[in-house]
Amino acid sequence: MTVAGVIVAAGKSSRMGRPKQLAEVGGRPLLQWVVDAAEASRLDRVVVVTGPGAGEVRRAVHLSRASWAHNPAPGRGTMSSLRSGVAIAGEADAVVKLVGDQPEIAAAVIDELIDSRDPGRFDIVLASYRGETGHPLLFESGALQDLIDLDGDRLLWEHIERHPERVQRVAVDSPRPIDVNTPADLERVAARLRGFSS
Repeated sequence: MTVAGVIVAAGKSSRMGRPKQLAEVGGRPLLQWVVDAAEASRLDRVVVVTGPGAGEVRRAVHLSRASWAHNPAPGRGTMSSLRSGVAIAGEADAVVKLVGDQPEIAAAVIDELIDSRDPGRFDIVLASYRGETGHPLLFESGALQDLIDLDGDRLLWEHIERHPERVQRVAVDSPRPIDVNTPADLERVAARLRGFSS
């Protein structure tokens, strides 16, 4: 059983005004927090997908066991980045999608999703943070195959909404990770992560 992780980090950061993947919090770029969590988890393979400014991002973010992928057309939506990552990750039984602007995602939560897999009953496993669903998202490869060639930003969530009976929710007793899109979001996440910086 192979589970690959794909970290989507190819956005233009238009609301941040600078590459948010590199915005520093707790002494690390935002993206580094997510990479570190993914690499510390039991994911068999990890791929990080970059877009505009890839050279700068790759110089600033250290990979120990992950691989880089590049999305040449991030304007086609998040699925285009996931597609780029899955192509590099290779064959897997399931894929965990993570986003590069949620530094609070924890390795333990990724592992809980992997442990909760039940492919006979569920196509999707996702985190439920005190009742609020969020990333990471685990999709069995069969379910993902129906969506991977489509473009858009909310296709995975729309699939989840259409097929609630195929979704396993893993309860996580912590607030949902902050999606960092603005300087104000960065300040909020920095306050929450202060105790975890190294």
